[in-house]
Amino acid sequence: MGTIINGINGGFRGKTGAVIGSSWKSINYIKGLYKKSNKPYTEAQLIVQERFKVMMRFLLPINNFLKIGFGQKKTNRLTPINYALQFNQELAIQGTYPNFSLDYSKIRIADGLYYGGGTVGFNFAGDEITVTWSPENNEVYDTKDDDLVYIICYHPVLDEFLTSATVPTRQMGTVTFGVPEHLLGESVHIWYFMSDRTKTKVSRSSYLGEIMLA
Repeated sequence: MGTIINGINGGFRGKTGAVIGSSWKSINYIKGLYKKSNKPYTEAQLIVQERFKVMMRFLLPINNFLKIGFGQKKTNRLTPINYALQFNQELAIQGTYPNFSLDYSKIRIADGLYYGGGTVGFNFAGDEITVTWSPENNEVYDTKDDDLVYIICYHPVLDEFLTSATVPTRQMGTVTFGVPEHLLGESVHIWYFMSDRTKTKVSRSSYLGEIMLA
């Protein structure tokens, strides 16, 4: 039995007959009960499913970064990861069904107007990755020494992500972190973005490139 919320003119929650009532972010929804279909999926449906699977396989492990990178987008109907999904599907998926792949250079992990740190570089030596950036502040964007710097590395062969153990700050200008032995011998793709310390101002993420771990 469903429960009426806010009187007869309000939404309801629970099952009533052939419909289910629910709410999310203060929005009331009514949907029909799921009915199993024996019809085979059309090619168009299979294409949509495959694009979704390819993109979400990449995004799900970095959801905590996406909550920062897309968390300030003003939408009442999409979570940060769903916003990132929509954003990146149009940018980064390449190929034709069923052989979709990702163009890593086009993937966005964050999108905003905050200043991103000027010149950025990276290198690999002694089983460690080092990323550097300009530590100077920018008066126009009102950046601070304690702005946070997020580094994301992706190892496509093993489908694993790597990042620094702690989040460095803008004033540090550099961060170095070790690479586990099992990741050595192949390459990783690297992105970075920045936010203020409250995580309410966010820069657009930048794809730094690919580096060989050898």
